[in-house]
Amino acid sequence: MNWIGAILLISACSLIGFDHANRLKKRPEQLLLLKNALQIMEAEIIYSQFPISDICLHIANQISKPVDVFFNNIGVQMKNNNQLDSLWKEEIEQLDISSSLDRKDLDILRQFGATLGHYDLDQQQKQLQLTLLHLDRLLTEAQNNYLLFSKVYRGIGILTGILLALILI
Repeated sequence: MNWIGAILLISACSLIGFDHANRLKKRPEQLLLLKNALQIMEAEIIYSQFPISDICLHIANQISKPVDVFFNNIGVQMKNNNQLDSLWKEEIEQLDISSSLDRKDLDILRQFGATLGHYDLDQQQKQLQLTLLHLDRLLTEAQNNYLLFSKVYRGIGILTGILLALILI
């Protein structure tokens, strides 16, 4: 009976370590999706000059989860409500729950959302370029963190489970 408990404890701690490593793996992928979405937004703002709601819906059709849900919700809700600032903040909170993005990633999105729709075309393009530059930096950081810490989290999870099992047996 003790062995079954020990195996369950080791498995649970290992799963926690693997989950943390998986979040590290997903973060660069999601940052890349976000970067692609903002590049699409830049092109749409400059060349098509559609309303933000249409641009967000167009982006949602081209990007995969969880970033597509973010832009889709903004696009749909913008049709009924013109409060882009509050919608953007609400959807960032939802993105925080459903994604592996870090607080720093979401802060950059918040800053960009605060400027969205408040400037002329040239200033808006500069804001998009600045945001993309920040996302590039965070993408490099996220890739480095994955390479450095994913094995560490897996190992710590397994070793913590073994240590707790040995202490309790």
